[in-house]
Amino acid sequence: MNYRLSTLALIILLVVHGCKTAKLHTKADTLTATSTKEGFLNCFTAGTSLNGQTVWCEASAVLYDGKNLFVANDKDMPSGLSPVFTKTPETLDDSTKGPVYLLPLTFSAGRKYEDFAQTPDRRFVLLSTAFDRVKPGSHDWDGYNTILYWRTGDEQHPHVLAPDDTSRTSVGYRQRIAQLLASAEFPGAIPYFKVEGLAATDKQLLFGIREEGKSYESFKYRAKIVSVSYRVEKAGNTERIRLADDWKIINDFDITKSDTTLPKSLALSSLEYDPYRGRFWMLTSLEANGQLDAYVWTITPADLYANKPFTLLRNMQGQPVHTPGHKAEDVTFLDANRLLLIHDDDRARTTVGTLTRQPNQAAYTIITVSTQRNHTSP
Repeated sequence: MNYRLSTLALIILLVVHGCKTAKLHTKADTLTATSTKEGFLNCFTAGTSLNGQTVWCEASAVLYDGKNLFVANDKDMPSGLSPVFTKTPETLDDSTKGPVYLLPLTFSAGRKYEDFAQTPDRRFVLLSTAFDRVKPGSHDWDGYNTILYWRTGDEQHPHVLAPDDTSRTSVGYRQRIAQLLASAEFPGAIPYFKVEGLAATDKQLLFGIREEGKSYESFKYRAKIVSVSYRVEKAGNTERIRLADDWKIINDFDITKSDTTLPKSLALSSLEYDPYRGRFWMLTSLEANGQLDAYVWTITPADLYANKPFTLLRNMQGQPVHTPGHKAEDVTFLDANRLLLIHDDDRARTTVGTLTRQPNQAAYTIITVSTQRNHTSP
């Protein structure tokens, strides 16, 4: 009897000690990062033009699906090309290995792509446009309001995320988001907003709002997160993603209050879920008076849904990790420790080392993340 009690007491002691230790390490863990590589990728052949004008690669979205890198250009492309293409990580800046363009008309019908996402189980890839414009009384601009998705590895058969199976765009969701973003200044529904972030958990899609206001000429910068639940339904031999009607604003992050030393015009430019660490990453970028830059942030799901502030990613010296001279627009995970940032530098002749960007190129940065554990006493 005494032996059994002693054994039980020892087991309880070890379990309690292990829990305390694990809890201590979790609280003490700190993420730091450093830039480990920069370069240019070629989006199409030099000299490509549309309607007599030079086409620039303004890459705004990127995703590594475990096999290929997907890149989306937020500008229209000539016939025979596509705003969405793939490369492999190994040939990212190899000018002799051209991209593979996704030519289904569904990709060309969408306009101004902004962010990729992949479900944590890697079953589906999603791609969202900016939702920043419609034309009253016309369907001409409905393509700016589009969310595409496909089974990973089957990008030749994309579906349009919509309330029904016949819509060619996702414009049916635009008014619902506009109503959610209504305010005292804009009761009922906000006239203008811009989506630049898209992330997927196992149950929800999260949209990052960068701008909202009266119009594209009169707005305020934001870092606001909107969520909606989804489910996957089988329809014959295909699978369809269906959205619920539980749209919510789960986080309204005020960047200026978080760090007063940062530039004032920063706003959300990407939102991603990290399946390796079970947390979210956000990019905030700026383009003002010729200055291009972007900063990296992170947050746990619990803090995100509790409307708590994001944490600014810093290097080992405590300085913010950012991309001076480049406007980072999206981030993807090459592996557990390497993050690839794609830059939309518009038409600026930005540089990487001694190289100057050409119109058919987009700059990128790879940052390596480390976990620092501070072993302190309980």
